[in-house]
Amino acid sequence: MNEERRKYTRYKCLLPAVILMAEGRDKLIKRTSVHDFSRGGLKLVVKFISLEQGSNLDLKLYIPEKELNATLKAEIAWKKFDDNKIELGLKIIDMEEEKKNEILNWIALLEPETNSR
Repeated sequence: MNEERRKYTRYKCLLPAVILMAEGRDKLIKRTSVHDFSRGGLKLVVKFISLEQGSNLDLKLYIPEKELNATLKAEIAWKKFDDNKIELGLKIIDMEEEKKNEILNWIALLEPETNSR
């Protein structure tokens, strides 16, 4: 039986993002998207890029509707292949708390009934 290990409520979303740096390689501009977000982490979906579990990356998130962008540092906690894409579970290492709260509040208002722990 697989026990849920998340500490924080996970909110489904679809936010555009760009990988700024991964595994020590900068200028890695890779368009991607965030498919869920929580106080402690997020799920990132990427295509055709090889990133290893345990690696760190810098990410920039966008919320066009709010004209908001936020950067964060994260560690790849898990990875899984699904069709032609790779899903990455990221643990947030460093992110401005005010931006994190603003994103969480905005996502929670969208469809609170679809969000779960």
